[in-house]
Amino acid sequence: MLDRTKAPEAPRFQSFSIKQVDTSHVGSIPVYFLKSGDQPIIRLEFVFKAGSWYENKNGLSFLTAKMLSEGSQNYSSKEIAEKIANNGAFLEIHHGLDVVNVTFFLLEKHILTLFPIIVEVLTEPIFPEHELANLKNITNQNLEVNKEKGQFLSSVEFRKVLFGNGHPYGRQYWQEDISKIDSTEIAEYYRNCFHTGNLEIFASGQFDGDKLLGLLENYFHSNATRTGTTSKTVAYNLPIPNKVLVEKPDFLQSSIRIGRHTAPRASREFPDLMILNEIFGGFFGSRLMKNIREDKGYTYGIHSSVHAMHQATYLVVGTDVKKENTVQTLEEMWKEMRRLQTELVKEDELDTVKAYMLGKFVNSINTPFSLMDKFKIIHFAGLEYKYFDHYMSRLQAISPLEVRELALNTFKEEEFCQVVVGGIS
Repeated sequence: MLDRTKAPEAPRFQSFSIKQVDTSHVGSIPVYFLKSGDQPIIRLEFVFKAGSWYENKNGLSFLTAKMLSEGSQNYSSKEIAEKIANNGAFLEIHHGLDVVNVTFFLLEKHILTLFPIIVEVLTEPIFPEHELANLKNITNQNLEVNKEKGQFLSSVEFRKVLFGNGHPYGRQYWQEDISKIDSTEIAEYYRNCFHTGNLEIFASGQFDGDKLLGLLENYFHSNATRTGTTSKTVAYNLPIPNKVLVEKPDFLQSSIRIGRHTAPRASREFPDLMILNEIFGGFFGSRLMKNIREDKGYTYGIHSSVHAMHQATYLVVGTDVKKENTVQTLEEMWKEMRRLQTELVKEDELDTVKAYMLGKFVNSINTPFSLMDKFKIIHFAGLEYKYFDHYMSRLQAISPLEVRELALNTFKEEEFCQVVVGGIS
């Protein structure tokens, strides 16, 4: 009989290797291939250095990205959508702080049919006025709704406090920003940032690599040396850590965010930071969850995470609680930080976290798409595949004493920013 009162024994670590990408070029465009899987499905990603970091007006990067599929020289937005859908494909445009990712999911048998559409979306958008008006209207409606959400407001305010309102990572576009942007500015931003000299291509799935590379050569090689005026890294003076309360009398809950800047992914201590974060608040069995959710009942969920962007990295803790529990929740957060600074983590707790993180990592490399995602993590951080060897090495070797030493250096209250949106009863 299975004894359900005992947790299953954690599996022993077994070394393994990650399938690596192949690299080619179309003119000056880097192309990364990862052929794997049993199904003839391709994820084709076109990644431009065109995120919010490069814009000179709030919302300009967002609107430009979203307008790419709203009409081209030869196709209307409806025709683009129909041709993609009728061939069993899917288009996803993700706008981020650093990059804009234009992703096509398609069956290999339809690649010849769809490739002209793909090229039109990327190289021939015309930014129709009526489509821009519709996008502005939808965006402003969404912003109006988000203004009533504590989670959204606390995240926006936290980034502003952490980076400063003028920093690209600290800004947020609002209705007045969206309303002021016109199609001429969008077209100029497109010319400056969405050019092939500012592009990287990532292809993953099961496909004929030579065939795909030939298509890319045919459609992109003639434009592969075009350049623009994309701005590069700029030094910003980060603000002094601060505590901010945004009173919202009509809110029943307070949305809390606390966090600080940390070492980047390229640093040797980054894997240790990930382990410390997991113990602290990274998974359902974390200390924050056990204390603030299970023992105190202050929240349905509380979570800490480490965000590594191209130009900065930070740790943040987030939760939503009743206003009358705001002060107590903050006190318990700091209490758990102090515990990690003063008490050694028990071996069984550390072993549980290690086993969980190992299992999560192994589970995250079981598809061609996830394997490519792992490559993009190291690629954009300027790292090599040996980063994952170092990660696994630290996952096995880190000791309770090393966890405590890192907690002493990380959980310094004077270096944390704190934001509460709602109130303190």
